[in-house]
Amino acid sequence: MPVAGLVRLRAHQFGRQSAHGTAVPATRRYGWTGVPSVELNWTDPEVDTGSIDPVESPYRGADDVTWAESTDSLRYNDIPRLMAGFFGGNEAPMGGGTAQTWTHEPASLTNDPVDLFTGEFGDDVLTDWYQFRDGVIESFEITGNEGLGPLAASIDWRFGRWASTGSTDRPVSGTVPTPDLSIEKDAAIVYLKDMEIRIADSVAALGAGKVSKALHAFALRGEQEWDLKRYADGDQSFDIDDYGRGLRTIELEATWAKTARTVGTTSESDKWMSDTAVTRYVQLVFTSTVLAEAPSTFYGWTVTLPMTYRTREEGEIGGNTTVILTGRAQYDPDDFEKVFQSVLVCTLDEAGLGVIGS
Repeated sequence: MPVAGLVRLRAHQFGRQSAHGTAVPATRRYGWTGVPSVELNWTDPEVDTGSIDPVESPYRGADDVTWAESTDSLRYNDIPRLMAGFFGGNEAPMGGGTAQTWTHEPASLTNDPVDLFTGEFGDDVLTDWYQFRDGVIESFEITGNEGLGPLAASIDWRFGRWASTGSTDRPVSGTVPTPDLSIEKDAAIVYLKDMEIRIADSVAALGAGKVSKALHAFALRGEQEWDLKRYADGDQSFDIDDYGRGLRTIELEATWAKTARTVGTTSESDKWMSDTAVTRYVQLVFTSTVLAEAPSTFYGWTVTLPMTYRTREEGEIGGNTTVILTGRAQYDPDDFEKVFQSVLVCTLDEAGLGVIGS
C-alpha cells in the first residue's frame, strides 16, 4: 500500500460565495502555499478540584480559523481573489471575449458589501480535507524585489466556519474536495520588469509622471480590521455570523536610487520632510508581454492611490545607498474621490472567481 499524505499533493481551492453562511463548491485551484490553522480554544476550567492534575474536562471557546498563504510568482488571474477578499464590493468583470477587466474602487464613506469565500484544503487523503466558509482577507502584501523577477505575494485569511471530511460533528457541505479542478498551467506571471511607477501632484498629471531609472523594489500592503459578530441566537454554533469593518490601512513602500526625483529639494524625500503633509498621487502600471485576447489586448494591472509619506529609511543595494520611502493611502475627496483603484486585465471571468447572487 503506498504511503499516504504527501506534501506535494496538497491543494488550495476557493470559490466566492453568493451569501453569508452558505458554502459553495470551489471554482478554481490556486498555486499557492501555506497551511490553515484551526484553533478550537479548548480551555481548562479555573476551579478547585482537590487534585494536582486537571479533573474536569475542558470547555470550548469561539473558533479561531485562519489561513496564511503565499506565492513567489503572482499570476494576473490570482489578483481578483485578492482584491475581492480584501476590498469586497461584489464586483464582476467587463469584457465580451477572453480578456476580462476587473475594477476595484473601494468606498471610504459608505460600507461596501463584503465578498466571502469558501476554501478547501487537503492532500491525497480524501478523508482529511478541510472546508472553510465565510472567508475574508485580513491583510496582504505584494512585493517586487531587485532583479525584476515575478512579484511575490502573501494573504492572511479569516474564516467564519470550518468543516472536515473526517469530522462527525462538523461534516462538510456537498462534495469536498470539489472534483475536476487543476492548476492553470500557463497562467501569465506579474513581473517587476513590466512595471513603471508614476508620481505626480495631481491625478491628471500621472500620465507624465513616470519616474525613470530609480525604483529598485516596492511593497504594497493592506490591512483590514474586522469586527467579528457572534450572536446568541440559539443556533448552538460558535460560527461568525457577520463581519463589521474597522480601520483599513493601505501602504506603499518604495526603495529608490538617489536621483533628482527622489532626493534633494523638490524631490519625493523633500515632500516627506515638509512641515505640512503633501499628497502624492502614485500609479503602478504593469503591462505584460502575454496576450489576454488577440490581437492586441495584453494582460495588465494599474494601481492608483493618493498617499502621504510617513517614513524614510536609509538602505543599500550592492555598492549603492538607497532611500526607502513609505506612504500611506488616504481618502481624497477633491481630485481622486477615492482611496484606491485597481484596474486589472486578465482572463479570469466571474464564474472562475464565483458568481455573486447565483
